[in-house]
Amino acid sequence: MKKFLKYLAKALVILVVVAIVARIVMVMSGDSDDVVIKDSIAVVRLEGVILDTRELDKKLKKLDENDKIKGVILEINSPGGIISPTQVIYLRIMKMKKPVYAVMESIAASGGYYIAVAADKIYALDSTTTGSIGVIMQYSNVEALFEKIGIKSVVFKSGKMKDVPSTTRDLDKDEMSYMQDSINEFYDQFLRDVLKRRNISEAKLRKLADGRVFSGRKALENKLIDRIGTREEAIVDMKDEIGIQALEIKEFYDKDENIIQQFMSKASSLTEAYVPNGGFYYLYKPGL
Repeated sequence: MKKFLKYLAKALVILVVVAIVARIVMVMSGDSDDVVIKDSIAVVRLEGVILDTRELDKKLKKLDENDKIKGVILEINSPGGIISPTQVIYLRIMKMKKPVYAVMESIAASGGYYIAVAADKIYALDSTTTGSIGVIMQYSNVEALFEKIGIKSVVFKSGKMKDVPSTTRDLDKDEMSYMQDSINEFYDQFLRDVLKRRNISEAKLRKLADGRVFSGRKALENKLIDRIGTREEAIVDMKDEIGIQALEIKEFYDKDENIIQQFMSKASSLTEAYVPNGGFYYLYKPGL
């Protein structure tokens, strides 16, 4: 028994040493996301429909608190999504003490643009789809279908608006007004936050903010972005702003997702993108 315990103790020591060495190798190679040993620009990414931004929020907060990170580039490829998680990242970027540049890729529309507008500079390609400033809420009314197949919906509720919008009946005038008031409130929040960050009059913004999308080139003409360019141009400009040309570029991507996690993530995004559920969205969703 003593001999077994002796071997066990040695094995544990070896495991601890291996773990320490592996950690040192990760840090020295720059593969560790939580340790940065050289002055760097961090690159993070927002991809797909915006559903839950808690992890991105934590990541941005951590980067802002890291003295070795001198600036952050946020790559955006998103049509937007749920309102609250969108606003969480907008507010996080607004709180950050170091420069943040947004680089739009194929699409950064509605909530994707909302987040970008918090950045100190916005870059896009000529062909980027952006804009779509506004709110959407859509649902299906299946009352006629239920009547045909003999199903009747019965609802008990504590107040007149508790089941609004209902999928089994038309809305009356008061209910329609209630829903539009909610849309208008979220829309005004969108406009307010864009006006905080862009050098554009409210009158002009309201003309642009009817839900239409713009190419990157048109967005530049309308002062919705700052420059046509990619991550490469953003890095050059950020180094100039910070005044340190030798900054390393460190990507903080979620590279280690396994195949199952990637599949579940894509499935979740597709479900949210194509199945209307009656929620309010900052989302570019043509053909819904």
